[in-house]
Amino acid sequence: MGSFASRLREKAERADSRIILAFDPAGEYREVDRARELLSRLSDKVAGIKLGLPSLLAYGPGGVRRLMEGIEGPFICDLKMADIGYVNRLVAGEVFGLGFEALIAHAFIGIREGLGEVVELARERGKGVLAVCAMSHRGAEEYLNRHYLELAEASLSAGADGLVLPATFPELLKEARRRHPEALILSPGVGVQGSPFGSALRAGADFEIVGRALVFSPSPRERAEEIRREMGGWKGERSPRR
Repeated sequence: MGSFASRLREKAERADSRIILAFDPAGEYREVDRARELLSRLSDKVAGIKLGLPSLLAYGPGGVRRLMEGIEGPFICDLKMADIGYVNRLVAGEVFGLGFEALIAHAFIGIREGLGEVVELARERGKGVLAVCAMSHRGAEEYLNRHYLELAEASLSAGADGLVLPATFPELLKEARRRHPEALILSPGVGVQGSPFGSALRAGADFEIVGRALVFSPSPRERAEEIRREMGGWKGERSPRR
């Protein structure tokens, strides 16, 4: 079966893509059938698909199962979990039971009785955990992003499968990659948030998380192909840094 990171990279190779699609229901996509149609059209153009709390609230657990059924992921649940380990473990169990292959949790909660319990459950289930160590909005500079290196080190030491670090702060990506050359890194903040497609990859990320630029495009498949070309396809190397 392999680790989540290996499964994600295998899908990336098949799709020849470094895109992680971030889908949230809005407009016509509040209807689960329309959302399924979109994800079906894009699944072979992306390395993975990320769903967050808006999808769980809009569709409910049954609707989310229906949304994912028959569509190739891997699917990542982005709740940015930030509670005590006991609660996070309960939530993670429900998330994995819905069919998600990985989840995203905040690293700032700490390892003991925090992130560690989520990682432990993921290992038991053959699932993945991605740890948020910095965020892409400007307010993140006030507190969170000041500690990204400590959070990255702790997360990887705890057994997290990868890190989430922002394209909008490329210096953070560069330093994290320098210190952790083998780490899996996913990066939001490209497209609508302002960073050019491919910029996070050049700074050290493995994948770029793309949401609104694809979801609200009048031609999502064509736009996905354009973005893929801008990023560069998956050639097996960690990232096309230059």
